[in-house]
Amino acid sequence: MIRGRALAPDAVRGRRADFSVLDVREEAAFREGHIAGSGHVPRSELRLRRSELPPREQPLLVVAADGPEAAAAAAELNALGFASVAWLDAPLAALEGGLADQSPAARLWRPAPFLEEMLPRIPRPRPDACAALDAAAGAGREAVYLALQGFQVEARDRDPEALARAAALAARHGVRITTAVTDLEDDAITLPPDRFQLVVCFRYLHRPLFRQLERTLAPGGFLVYETYRLGQEKLGRPRRERFLLRPGELASAFPSLIVEHYAELEPAGGPVTARLLARKPG
Repeated sequence: MIRGRALAPDAVRGRRADFSVLDVREEAAFREGHIAGSGHVPRSELRLRRSELPPREQPLLVVAADGPEAAAAAAELNALGFASVAWLDAPLAALEGGLADQSPAARLWRPAPFLEEMLPRIPRPRPDACAALDAAAGAGREAVYLALQGFQVEARDRDPEALARAAALAARHGVRITTAVTDLEDDAITLPPDRFQLVVCFRYLHRPLFRQLERTLAPGGFLVYETYRLGQEKLGRPRRERFLLRPGELASAFPSLIVEHYAELEPAGGPVTARLLARKPG
């Protein structure tokens, strides 16, 4: 069953501001023309590129070559956890201006909100020369977001396929990131000392890595870290204690850094996390 609603072109015309628009046609068709401000992920790649989709609570309007194709894509998005999905029940060409725009696809995805919140607090005397490390980067949303803000970004992760998706995401947005396949749980791996003006780590916990992250920060550099803590296991993954912070643990995990901001969050429905912004003296 599709949880959502079919909208005729007239209904869409008056409600565009209510949705993020996702075009699921293939690349060639999208380039020929699309709705201004629409994002783009082909239907065939929705699962593979789910990290490029907006937050699951964001209302979506799916458009495609025709109504049945849009409805099928909406059903797939429901299966991925999107609860508010409408679709254009007509060919995209039936919508006024539906094929008029040829600009690049809009960015529908978001990096970690904590990174967006903290970035204005991080001074950048020369943004074009600021090196940033995304540790355990995964599919690269935070890394690409930082590159879009002018950072020279190195993304490290043990999964080469995830890093390939991160590099492809950067290319689609007209920026570059450096990727390095790295098992951050390998004790033989050594991060370069005093290298990065910014280090970020999200949704990942390997306690022996703390010292490495501390060491690889350049003097005056900042660490932005957020991951799960005890209590999350009652709501979902991760459930193993080794992947969950203890109360107050993150605040004291980097003894040589100055804590600029620390918070523990437990919103209804989760996730249960701890957040840290810290600075290396110098």
